[in-house]
Amino acid sequence: MMRRLRPWIVLESRELLDADPFLKVHVETVELPDGRVIRDYYQFDMPSFACIFAETEDGRAIVYRQYRHGPRRVNLTFPGGHLSPGEDPLEAARRELLEETGFASDHWTALGGYTVNANQGGAVSHMFHATSCRQVTDPLSDDLEETEVLFMTREELLNAIRNGEIALLTQIALVSMVWQNDIRAGLSHPHR
Repeated sequence: MMRRLRPWIVLESRELLDADPFLKVHVETVELPDGRVIRDYYQFDMPSFACIFAETEDGRAIVYRQYRHGPRRVNLTFPGGHLSPGEDPLEAARRELLEETGFASDHWTALGGYTVNANQGGAVSHMFHATSCRQVTDPLSDDLEETEVLFMTREELLNAIRNGEIALLTQIALVSMVWQNDIRAGLSHPHR
């Protein structure tokens, strides 16, 4: 019989930083189920985002090569971006795909929403798979991000993963959800 685990109780929460809309930091006083009290448990509040594994009509993945400041390097990422306040995750995914790539799709699969940081909270990554994507307009440029749009086959993308060209966990998780069998086989032979 499984033991019933209890959640922590937040006794107090104090805002330390408000850099809305990108980041809020709180310090909480929490009571654990065994009665211990932790007075300085930090929590992050960041905007949730959509992350899209988009495949063209010929089965190529739409991928960016761009600089990301978190890992502080150029790497591969998938289309996506922040949800506007109150925006439905699927609508945000459709909007981001169109804005960033000029592509649209009528075939979407929601793969779930997942909290990025287990203990400090942060954002929720809403993962999607879009197939049969077709270009309907030119992408809108974003002044902060220089990007190179690539259309990669499965083998090219798997090789890029083997070579460490994807630095973000959310991106690896998305590929894994879409191509789980290919990932297992490809990573079991990382240096062919």
